[in-house]
Amino acid sequence: MYLNQYLEYTGIDISGYARESTTYSAYYFHWRDELFARCMRLFEEKTDPIPAQEVEVRLMLRGHAGIAICPKDNELTAFFGLPCGVSKYADRKPMYTVQSPIYSDTLKVGENVEVIYNDTLANPLYDLVHHYAQLLAHTEVTYIHSAVNARIPNGVPVANSEIQKTSFGEFFKKLFNGKFGFVTDLGQLGVEYAGAHTNNQQHIEEIWTVRQRILADFLADIGVKTALDKRSNSVADEVNAETPALLINLNDMLAARQEGFDRVNRHFGTNWTVNLNKNLDYVNTFINPDINDS
Repeated sequence: MYLNQYLEYTGIDISGYARESTTYSAYYFHWRDELFARCMRLFEEKTDPIPAQEVEVRLMLRGHAGIAICPKDNELTAFFGLPCGVSKYADRKPMYTVQSPIYSDTLKVGENVEVIYNDTLANPLYDLVHHYAQLLAHTEVTYIHSAVNARIPNGVPVANSEIQKTSFGEFFKKLFNGKFGFVTDLGQLGVEYAGAHTNNQQHIEEIWTVRQRILADFLADIGVKTALDKRSNSVADEVNAETPALLINLNDMLAARQEGFDRVNRHFGTNWTVNLNKNLDYVNTFINPDINDS
């Protein structure tokens, strides 16, 4: 009740929101933002005077970020940018073109700008987010459609005329919103059905399981452990067997940030620090099993 009152100020059409929010596009944007937000919470950083979020966004989206003094306000700034120039290593350019709404220039790395990388190969995480957002969006659309179709035990009605088509359209609108509806057959042609859903309940459960596994796979790819595959007869060694693989991802990203932050500190006299999110304490426990005893 209270939420509806607040939503009135947002301009959201509550009556049509349910149907519009179950399209592929709606689910994609939801999961893209949700998964990206989870990536943004992997690390805890202090990057004064730059907000830590501004540094992380650039690392996640581009795989690298340029840190330099912006001459427009003489303040240390995090820039989107593009490595450029020629050196003996193709993946480490001597110059970096910084880009922002108020200032753009090509600066020399190590003299005018320091470059921080997301991981060893300067890969962004956004491509991974995009990939899993697509998978989750398709899965949830399939789940919703299967759940709605399960309400029609005889299958989907097939229209033989425009009149029937209009009637079916109204019927499905009510069906989607959980209301009773009737199909009108003014032409008395008889209503035909196709694709009866005799095993829909099992199908729906399988789709939901797929959704959970896709989400667990994403979390594993960014280095976060889940309890999805833990079974009652699993021993501790089996449950923790995947921890080294998770550490490869997290340690690589953490080490790249620490190295970049160290360069920034030496160059600009800052005191930047970065650590894994304290909620990922299983990482420290694996590296130092006695950490909780100290």
